[in-house]
Amino acid sequence: MDGTLWAEVAKNGIFAVAAAVIAWTLWKEMRRMSDEARAREERISTEAKTERERMHSEAIAREDRLMRLAEGLTQRFEALAGQYEGLAQDVHEIKSSINGKDAA
Repeated sequence: MDGTLWAEVAKNGIFAVAAAVIAWTLWKEMRRMSDEARAREERISTEAKTERERMHSEAIAREDRLMRLAEGLTQRFEALAGQYEGLAQDVHEIKSSINGKDAA
């Protein structure tokens, strides 16, 4: 009976050690996976921040180009309006001159 008791203790001791080793190995693996996930999240976050900054700078550049285009168009329309006013005044003077000659 005494031999079977020691055999049973030895048998359970081996399983206890095996369970402890398995638990420690699982804990280390879970920690490694957690570290990898954290690193992946940081990398994705950094990439997303870089992408947002790039998109923001591109949007600012597009806005600047559009503003320069709008300012250029405004200047062109102002120049055309000035030319139109000059032509309208010339036409008015010509009409006045023709109407004045017809009356004389």
